[in-house]
Order: sequence, then C-alpha cells, then structure tokens
Amino acid sequence: MKKFLLLSLFLILSFQYSCVKEEDLDPIEVGATIEALVNKIHQGFFEFEINGGTIDEPISLPTEGMDGIYGIRSADLDNLEGDDLSLFNCLNNLNPGIQQRLKLRSSSNTFAVCRYATGLAYKADITDLLDRVEVERLDYIRQFNEGEITQASLVQELTDLKERFSLFYLGIKEFYSDIFKTCLETLVVDIQIILNNQQWQTFVGCNKI
Repeated sequence: MKKFLLLSLFLILSFQYSCVKEEDLDPIEVGATIEALVNKIHQGFFEFEINGGTIDEPISLPTEGMDGIYGIRSADLDNLEGDDLSLFNCLNNLNPGIQQRLKLRSSSNTFAVCRYATGLAYKADITDLLDRVEVERLDYIRQFNEGEITQASLVQELTDLKERFSLFYLGIKEFYSDIFKTCLETLVVDIQIILNNQQWQTFVGCNKI
C-alpha cells in the first residue's frame, strides 16, 4: 500500500511538472536576437563569385545569383553540408520532436515559396544583365579580330566589363535585398515560436551570434 501511494505521488508530481509552463523570454531580447540572426544569415546573399568574362568564356554566375541561404533547394535539407546550410544544420542538431519537425518543414516550405516568387523577377533581371554584357564582350572580341584594338586593350576592356557587371549585379541584389530578407525573417520568427526556450538558446548559440 505504501509503495502504491509513493508511486501515485510520483506520477502526480511528474504530471504537474510536465504541465509547468516555460518562463517567457524577454520579447525585446528575443526580437533583438532574431534581428541579429537574420542580418548574419542574410549577409551571405552578398557573398558571391563571378566566373568567366574572358576571351574564351562569357560572364556567368555559379548559383544563378541565388547566393547564400536563398540558393538552398528543399532537397538539400536532407543532406545538410556547407556553411550556407548552417541554419538548417543547427535545427537538425536539436533533434526536434515529430510535431516540431512537421512544423519546421512547413515553415521551410513557406520560406522556399516566398524565395521562389521573388527569385523569378530577380533572376529575370540578372539574365537581362548577363545578355547585355555578353553583347559587349562579343563586340570587344570582334574589334580585336578586325584589328581595331590591340590584345592588351581587349584584356583591359574585358576586365572593365567584368567590374561594371559586378557593380550592376550588386545593384540588383540591393534592390531585392529587403524582399528576400523578409522571407528569411518570417522563417526565423517561425523557428523561434516552434522551439522551446532551451532549444532556442541552443539554436542561437549554434549560429554564433
């Protein structure tokens, strides 16, 4: 009988403990943390490579301009590798429960749709820019082949063209930056809501902010 009473008391206390609501985090601190995290991840959008721009190769972009987290496909989430996947790596390392995983996957899909919608117009502008600079590149090569400019002049013209492309490309990025950033901010806010306090603190620490 005594053992039964002790077991009953233990079960009651365990149930009461499991029902204790987490202490609310400071909303101002949470907001500041989300802002810092979004800014850190979004910076990857402005870290890019430009290939080509030579006599033999047109200017090209290895990621079609979708740099940083915005270039991640849904399929990539099952094979998390690389710095651009750090946000998703950090989530995966938390070992979230089944319900949390479902919610996180839904939020990731919402982010993907938001990014895709903006990306259509963004990539169209980039394609137009690539087409225009390719016309210039071919014209410089024509001038060289017809003896209008020297090889040294051709190399300089192509170097200048690539630099101009970089500036125009950066301008396109800055134009769309806030729209992409809003997609990311919505994702991070969702993550904060889905995770419990301890998971959130671990997640923030994992992203090193």
